[in-house]
Amino acid sequence: MANYYELKNAAILTPVGNSTLGTPTATYGNIYLAANAQISLGNSTFSAANIFPFNLSIAPEVLTIQVAAPDAGDDTTWLWTWETSTLPYARTAITNSPQVNVPMYKQGTYTLNNFAANEMFGNMDQTHHGYFKWIDGAGTQNLVSWAVDGGNVNVTHPNINGGASTSVQRYTVTVPSNLTIPALNTPSATYAVSFVSMGAYTIGENQAAGIDHHDSAANGPNKNLGPLYRGGTYTFNLHSSISSHPFYLTTDNGTGFVANTYVGEYTTGVVGSRRNGSAGQTTLTFTVPNNAPDTLYYQCGVHSSMRGTITIKDLAVETNINGNYVIYFQHTGEGHKTPIEIRPIPSLVNQMCVVYDASVNKFVPQDLATYVENTPSFKNKIREVAGTATLVAGNDVVVVPTIAIVEDASYLPLVNNRTGDISFAEDTQALYIWDGTAWKTKTNTVKKYITMNQTGSITVPTTGTARLYPPSSLTISNVYASLSTTSSSTFTFQLLKNGSVVGTYNISASTNKMTTTGASISLITTDYLTINVTAGTGASDLRIDLEYIVTLA
Repeated sequence: MANYYELKNAAILTPVGNSTLGTPTATYGNIYLAANAQISLGNSTFSAANIFPFNLSIAPEVLTIQVAAPDAGDDTTWLWTWETSTLPYARTAITNSPQVNVPMYKQGTYTLNNFAANEMFGNMDQTHHGYFKWIDGAGTQNLVSWAVDGGNVNVTHPNINGGASTSVQRYTVTVPSNLTIPALNTPSATYAVSFVSMGAYTIGENQAAGIDHHDSAANGPNKNLGPLYRGGTYTFNLHSSISSHPFYLTTDNGTGFVANTYVGEYTTGVVGSRRNGSAGQTTLTFTVPNNAPDTLYYQCGVHSSMRGTITIKDLAVETNINGNYVIYFQHTGEGHKTPIEIRPIPSLVNQMCVVYDASVNKFVPQDLATYVENTPSFKNKIREVAGTATLVAGNDVVVVPTIAIVEDASYLPLVNNRTGDISFAEDTQALYIWDGTAWKTKTNTVKKYITMNQTGSITVPTTGTARLYPPSSLTISNVYASLSTTSSSTFTFQLLKNGSVVGTYNISASTNKMTTTGASISLITTDYLTINVTAGTGASDLRIDLEYIVTLA
């Protein structure tokens, strides 16, 4: 009779013998007890008065995010800034950092300040409003309704625009607990096409050709376009400068190209194939059919190098490998974008503590880092202990390093140092560590390159017309050059700054590559470089790489 119970006066459940209430496979559901009820377990008694109230759900994230785009041009990189958030969200602090993906969490509330929207600073040559879009693409279609543009406010951040008060575009983003994907509007976009530089169609901004970047969904030479969406209509405005360069769409990636044969020409949904910007031939319109391939190409009918890729997708909101929806923070043009992954609220993780929250009269989970910040006595104790800590080397030898500040790096002592000693030099603003034999520091410079190309067979003399503007103020320190096809005689080219020669360089006969040559060519963003070829026979495809040094912050 181990599981037999007798109910007396509807109040007391009396076991018969040493019995069991329920079994592992036959359990009771809810048990309702009076407010003053007690439960005895061995020598312990529990009641409503001594049971802690817990709420172990994770609070939604609340975060302020700064975004800027201080570089020149249209297709620039958004730079993101935010502070460390609570532990479950695993978000570390970043400052002016490009991001492959920015996470936002369901039920989260975000304030986003777009520093690029209204004022120009750094190397900017235009402003950049940003929009939250359900899909990647040009224009302002398919905007996210729960990302609300609240207009312009003045904001100061120490690491953006030199800490100056800046008029920003402010968004309030309130992510719902469950995403409802709206019916997407069929997108459309316009591309401005002209000819400026040898071997390329120029897409978009080109004042010399009378084209403004605001009239074009993308900008750049032989720019990769898209995504274009099936069902959408896209217009290519053809400028009169392409009169010798008929424009068409093709499935051929260039491997089968033969001039004036239009290999792989794609005409489904296309109106105006092979038009060249002359009277009555100023547009090509493409309404993307449902069976369009994932990749097409735009191509000049005469010149193989005048070609770019077009990416085509189904009209749908993206999901990533984790099954989470991805939206976009994007300018009106293609390319200037950052994907935003919408994640679920995370679960409890290790290293979280439970603290009492008087506002809800419950114990709630909290990031230990937040607890330290909110508890001055605990923070001070950590500082006190850390101040007496020692370091242990890999060979178990206790090391007590010293920390010193010197005015000049030349004052760093070379004797009586211990491995691990640290010094900060005010003149170089660098931190040095003694490795046992010398002071070591991490370099704060990095090499970067800008490239100029003269494609195809090169006829001598050639006077360059393409202009290269630097992305920022810089000084070219080294020049590298190579040819795809060598010259049978010494190949000579010149670099010109604003039309004036600043360097003459030679590639030896029957040689593909020039010996690296030092230079000192200072440029600002309004300067431009061109190439003249003055000597050589039979060469093709000149590539020039210009090295400059960037000092990291």
